Amino acid sequence: MTPSNFRPLQDLLAELTNTRAEDWFLFMRARHGMATVYQTLHQCFGQGTVTTQAYTCVTAVNPILVAGLKPEYGDIDPDSIALLPDTAPLHARTRALVWQNTFGILADAKAAVLRSRAHNTPAIFLEDSAHCVGSMVRDEQGEPLADISVHSFGVEKLLPTKFGGAIWINPCLRERSPQHQRFVEKLITTCAGVRTPQGREEKAMRRYYNQVRILNHLPRAFSAPLRKSLIKNDRFLAPIIPWEQQGKLDRLPALPSKWVAAQALAQLKNIEDTRRRRQQVQHIYQEKLTRRLQIPAEIRDSQALVRFPLFVNGAPSDNQAERLFSFLREKGYYPGRWYRPALFPGVKDYDLYNLDPELSDLPNTKRMIASAINLPTQESVPRAQEIVSLVNQWAEDNR
Repeated sequence: MTPSNFRPLQDLLAELTNTRAEDWFLFMRARHGMATVYQTLHQCFGQGTVTTQAYTCVTAVNPILVAGLKPEYGDIDPDSIALLPDTAPLHARTRALVWQNTFGILADAKAAVLRSRAHNTPAIFLEDSAHCVGSMVRDEQGEPLADISVHSFGVEKLLPTKFGGAIWINPCLRERSPQHQRFVEKLITTCAGVRTPQGREEKAMRRYYNQVRILNHLPRAFSAPLRKSLIKNDRFLAPIIPWEQQGKLDRLPALPSKWVAAQALAQLKNIEDTRRRRQQVQHIYQEKLTRRLQIPAEIRDSQALVRFPLFVNGAPSDNQAERLFSFLREKGYYPGRWYRPALFPGVKDYDLYNLDPELSDLPNTKRMIASAINLPTQESVPRAQEIVSLVNQWAEDNR
């Protein structure tokens, strides 16, 4: 049974999304919720595949593997950085299609096309809203499109929290078929039976911020082995643990601690302020960055992006994206490489992930991974203006 102290957080998630609190279930991490969904899918519908994208984090694909399902990849739309809805793989063995609101881009109309295709089969339509907690793709009537929607309070997401995740189960999913009704009932029962975190896990979550500060200030000769030791002994809950690049989950799915839920609740109460600050910065990027750089067309002022994505034109061999990345770092700014390489931060065994390392059948994905760079949206307005000036200067010098 879900602890009663989680109810205020569930109530607020429901209020933000115009849904019901009883349809929200909390986890230590969003990936734990995804793993629980996929494991229940496997149990109810049997072995099969999950259609997703390679332009993502490895932690979004590992839950598919640990559930005994097989990832299958579709190419992405440069305008939305989500699956091309008309061509995403869908067949009799597809158990789920994953719509990723990449960076917080909400492309409702395109998501609706993919959802319509999914609902012509038994496959569920799963929305990955990890980058935009509290937001969902919706139909023309304003109703959520997802059968399952996954949200995150984790590291480098929309809010300054470090842990916590949630899934929303659409109550209408029960009505699709008796098999879907059994799936929903089993999923709810499974969510209610998820373990509570162990004492040392809770301590590690509380200590995370100070641990990162210490590790970042130590010389690498000391910080690297210390970090490795802390991870090995389950004393440091890193955002991505080494074995997560080998197809594994960081740990068995768990609930958040009371402290994590309280932190998430406190920050979620201020989410509109957080969104407005990020929107101010992304508006500067969108309005003032040179059009020599590719900016996804589905970015809207109403969205609040966790990062602002750019794609640098030029041949992959020129490594232009990495050159721009280095240029900004040298000037004291901190862009990101999400998601360069595929299945970020990369994997060694592509066969395990059922992915062609050459991305031969995913031309848009291949081109965008080679050219990807993203700008921070948590910056102040003056720093964002400085970043724009530097990026434009670099683009002019390297045209």
